[in-house]
Amino acid sequence: MGRTGAKVKKGGLGNALLRTQKKTSSINTKDVSSSAGKHVSERDGGDASVALASYLEGSSLDDFLASAVLANREFTAVKESIMLMEEADAGPQVVEKDKNVMPEMTFAEMKVPRRPQWDKSTTAEELNRLEKESFLEWRRDIAMLEASSDHLEVTPFEKNLEVWRQLWHVRERSDIMVQIVDARNPLFYRSTDLDAYAKEGETPRHTLLIVNKSDFLDERQRTAWGDHFKKENIDFVFFSAKEAQDEIDEEAKKLRQEERNAESHDQYDEVKPANALQVVEAEAVVAKEETSPCPVLSRVELLEFVTKIATEVLDEVGVRVKDKGLIKFGMVGFPNVGKSSVINALLGASTYSHKTQRVAVGATPGKTKHFQTMILSDKIMLCDCPGLVFPSFVNSKAEMYCCGVLPLSQLRDHVSPCQLLCHRIPKRVFERTYGIKIPTSKTAKETDPVEIYALLESYARNRGYTTTGKGGPDTSRAARDILRHYVNGRLLYCHPPPDVSDPTIFDIHELAKAQFPDLADPIAPESTEDEVNEEATPSTEPNVDEELDFDTTVEVKRAVSKRLKKHGRKG
Repeated sequence: MGRTGAKVKKGGLGNALLRTQKKTSSINTKDVSSSAGKHVSERDGGDASVALASYLEGSSLDDFLASAVLANREFTAVKESIMLMEEADAGPQVVEKDKNVMPEMTFAEMKVPRRPQWDKSTTAEELNRLEKESFLEWRRDIAMLEASSDHLEVTPFEKNLEVWRQLWHVRERSDIMVQIVDARNPLFYRSTDLDAYAKEGETPRHTLLIVNKSDFLDERQRTAWGDHFKKENIDFVFFSAKEAQDEIDEEAKKLRQEERNAESHDQYDEVKPANALQVVEAEAVVAKEETSPCPVLSRVELLEFVTKIATEVLDEVGVRVKDKGLIKFGMVGFPNVGKSSVINALLGASTYSHKTQRVAVGATPGKTKHFQTMILSDKIMLCDCPGLVFPSFVNSKAEMYCCGVLPLSQLRDHVSPCQLLCHRIPKRVFERTYGIKIPTSKTAKETDPVEIYALLESYARNRGYTTTGKGGPDTSRAARDILRHYVNGRLLYCHPPPDVSDPTIFDIHELAKAQFPDLADPIAPESTEDEVNEEATPSTEPNVDEELDFDTTVEVKRAVSKRLKKHGRKG
């Protein structure tokens, strides 16, 4: 027993850790709730990690508080003041009334915020105030344009001032502004106003367009897009970071294996890391004829191309002592277009080699969080900018999810994006890709779009996705899987240029027939034990699927493949 009257010691290491954690969480909550974490930077006394957090969407209260912080305004709440607001319209319809008509993606680009003019005499406080005022005015202009439009809505765009400051730094430091776009829809990802902004001022910057993921396009489609870019006087190249990265990884893997074999035989010679401009493939042909008018450049060819541009710019600007004779390329692009993958391919970085600097790459859009520089060669420096979502008018927010700009983890309504997919991907592609049979009406044509819930339920049953409770097909989970496959390119749809001469080049049904020819034996629909039991038990409820062609014969059930039976429940 302890001494009588002794002071009981309260606390300990555990309580101390809890108090520290509680204190830290309260401070972070206060900072985020007061300014919404949108426009706080180190120069404002905030945390840099919070300041660089991308902010695309928020409530009206968040936008109001952010605008108040930008304008340094004070406001007070007026209690017992009630105002009735009329219910807003549901917004533009995603799919037109005619279900067989392909919904067109309509968008109009908006301006990029400019950094105010400044010189050496401008103090940091003055520049900070000018930047906030300019950014706030830009936000007001967008709000006014959105209010004046009845049919279009502004897409979720970057509302964090600190992220736009990263773009301003890249623009000021770069000699060449490079936009990286997705080959499946280049016009949506390209900002024409950013090119105009790059050419403004006393020292205009050169511009270049890298069409990444060009392996999704065939030769005729690349030629059509190349003709469009040439007509618009756009300097462009077609590139595939994935194919280039696969070659780099394969070569690095072989080199690593050779080093291990040499060490085991005591015949190891030190291998120096290759320069980014050296040929990685030992047996690569230096000069080869390209029969295609718009070929997909390899890594070596892209390095030669950017080196040629850097040499031309160096002849114009001359050697600058402060830059050590380096020509700087500013790499800009939307999230999820593969900007970091292109940089890694240029650097020759591989997961099998730790001798080369590598940029973080992730499946979630917006992996790059801050401005960073990488030395590519003795002539070239790469300035990597965080992924920016530029503002634009679009006829549907669902397009943002289909384009991979918004993370699918934030998706709340899966119906609208899946409706777009059902119009863009033929029934043949869904069935042959997933090995499923989608029920359709007896009067349906092959070119008719797939019914959304017929697709989702068939996929969910095939993968064994069920909901809690009644155990029905989990269509929400199935929708996320299918949307993820669409974003990754497993379900492929490429937008045509506006002035394409031959529309059949991008016709989805012709491309589907070429990719998946007709089979002698059609794919049998999957059947699970639950479905067999349901069919054996007569139902007293009215049949709402009389028009759907569900084949429930015993012969069809026996024809179900072993793979579908095996994965019918496990997914």
